[in-house]
Amino acid sequence: MRLRIFIIDDEESIRFTFKWHLESKGHEVIVAEDPLGCDVYHGCDCQKDDVCGDLYLVDYQMPTMNGLDFFEMIHERGCKTNPANKYIMSGNVTTIDMERVEKICCKVLQKPIRLKELDEIVEGLLKKINPERELTPLSVMREKAERYKTKKI
Repeated sequence: MRLRIFIIDDEESIRFTFKWHLESKGHEVIVAEDPLGCDVYHGCDCQKDDVCGDLYLVDYQMPTMNGLDFFEMIHERGCKTNPANKYIMSGNVTTIDMERVEKICCKVLQKPIRLKELDEIVEGLLKKINPERELTPLSVMREKAERYKTKKI
């Protein structure tokens, strides 16, 4: 089964190492350097009843917004992805407010993250995800994001 995985990290080497590794295993990987790449960030609610992705790996410390703030925001806007499949990655997990993490039920990973650790997360997820699930088509997500960007506010 093929997973759709979002990787949001301002470190290009992390984004593209994970992307290369996960795509080599047959998964669909979408990368962005910050949450601004997500249409939900721009004020859109999550789309339809479908899940947009199976797994999120989001850096904690980014220039525009931290990963925990991003997860809280998409949670409030109706994100359908299972919170247990959302991971905050950080080089210093002691700076993360774990009460907030527990409130939205996401998980935290200490950087550096080994590819073997990434594989274990993906393999565990493959055992839990229904292969018949429906994911929002990327074309729909990209069209909606583009429409939002061109709106006059």
